[in-house]
Amino acid sequence: MFQVKKINNLKAWIISAIFFIAIIMWTLWQFKFNYMISMYDSFFHAERIYEIRQAFAQNTLPAWINYNTFFHTGQAINGMYPDFTLYPFVRLTNFLTPIHQIIAIRSLIIMVTYVVSYLTLEKHFDSTNAALSATIFVLSGGILKDLINEMQTGTSLVMIVAFPLAFCLKDIIESKQIDYKLMLEVALLMTFVANSHLLSIISLSIVIGICLVINLVFKRNYKAIVNLGLAAVGTIVLSAPIIYRVIVISKTGLNAPFSQGRIESHSLLNFLAGAAWNAKNSISYLAILLIVVTIIFINKNQFKNITPWLLAEILLVILCTNIVPWSWFNSVPIINNFQNASWRFALYLSVIPIIIFLMNFGNKRARLILISLTVLSYGMSFQAAYNAQYQYTSGFPILNEYSTDDIPKEGVAKLTSTGINSDRIKRTLVPDYSPASVAVKDNSNGFSFSDQNVALLSNHLAIVNGKEIPLNSSGDAYSTKLTGNNLPKGTVTLPYFHYKSLKYRIMVNGKPAKIASESNGLVQINNKTDLKAVTFEIHQVLPVGYLMITVVAVLLYLLGLFVVFRYE
Repeated sequence: MFQVKKINNLKAWIISAIFFIAIIMWTLWQFKFNYMISMYDSFFHAERIYEIRQAFAQNTLPAWINYNTFFHTGQAINGMYPDFTLYPFVRLTNFLTPIHQIIAIRSLIIMVTYVVSYLTLEKHFDSTNAALSATIFVLSGGILKDLINEMQTGTSLVMIVAFPLAFCLKDIIESKQIDYKLMLEVALLMTFVANSHLLSIISLSIVIGICLVINLVFKRNYKAIVNLGLAAVGTIVLSAPIIYRVIVISKTGLNAPFSQGRIESHSLLNFLAGAAWNAKNSISYLAILLIVVTIIFINKNQFKNITPWLLAEILLVILCTNIVPWSWFNSVPIINNFQNASWRFALYLSVIPIIIFLMNFGNKRARLILISLTVLSYGMSFQAAYNAQYQYTSGFPILNEYSTDDIPKEGVAKLTSTGINSDRIKRTLVPDYSPASVAVKDNSNGFSFSDQNVALLSNHLAIVNGKEIPLNSSGDAYSTKLTGNNLPKGTVTLPYFHYKSLKYRIMVNGKPAKIASESNGLVQINNKTDLKAVTFEIHQVLPVGYLMITVVAVLLYLLGLFVVFRYE
């Protein structure tokens, strides 16, 4: 038995080595281009990474408002988007150029996802099969799409803990005894999700709630409520920094993210029609293959164990479609930010098929099928990566510091290191989480500012006594600088957002100044003299309470990890 296990472990090491070599080769291949094919939200998340990069390069914490990106308008994108789980990846890669850093982060995330998936599956199944399963998992579905196509950093980080979450959530929903270790494990995992992508924790909570109710009806395991309740309390405590951030910023009153109150969903047939190998908003071909094979060759001895997993998969599919009347939730706070139902639930559709497949088949039989699927996965992922890099890309503009043509909101570009924070990227001039008093364009579904504000913000125009003064903008880890010439005395409205709930330090030509008031959510300053040259320096002061809460939460999280691993 020991010899068999040793051989299986060796095979698992070889399979893992092949995977890591393949990812390293992909990374080096991407490095040689010195640009990244970027589209849609890839621009958005690239600028988030760049902002964190700048802060770490100067050994400070990222601010809640964006100094270097999003048109240098001081928008609170950083503060409203969870980013703690992204910090280690940025810190590790800060020696690279900005565009190489983003490529490396994408590769590191998929590597960590592989390791966590393998270690989790290896606890429950044969180690060789666990390695093969982890390989096909990360080389398909949304994980592969995040690597080679549109980058959604938050959701890709969530997928790191997909398998441990699946097992722990099933255990706690079905728990019949008070289990403090299980509570702690769930709290730690859900905290990781909360600090990666807030809407993912909402979607997971919906799935957990439905499954819990079903179990209560049929099994009456009421102690699961206690376990889940205490795990939820632990998650809230450990997630206190991001909760604090969001609450404080939201006190200003914010413009909603686009499509708030308009949750889209599709019919089951249309949802299934969107299936692809690297599907993110539908089910992947891999998941379909595993489900079909499992059902055709169902092991009657495992049927009872497999059934709860299959029901959970069916529930996820239903939540992705208009079988659920999502329009009823358009007025429900938080849930009305879902935008598209399949975006929130389809992420997890490849997790359960792998688990039920491994449960259904014996080790040897499963291995033969998994080897075939692994070979197929490498082939399909290579084809997808090749197409993403070369298909239709010849006409894409190269975006750098010298670019003069705008990249429209639905545009695609070859993004370089000097183009990451370019004012040419119209995708990053969005109303999301700007002060609510900043006017949004009518009938734009919350996707555009009013024409007047677009002109003001995109061209960096100050307004003094009705006169427009062009400014130059720049930023570092500590502040945004706006410079201009021939500024007359009077009330100056700057192209910079004013969040009333945040504290600012503002300097005018090196002298402290106060925000006089706000004009449509923008900073106003009283200028008492004519100035031939002027420099406005704006810095957001992080609350001391936030720093203290962050330190405590990090220490508690590390303590929790120590307790769990020590117990293991």
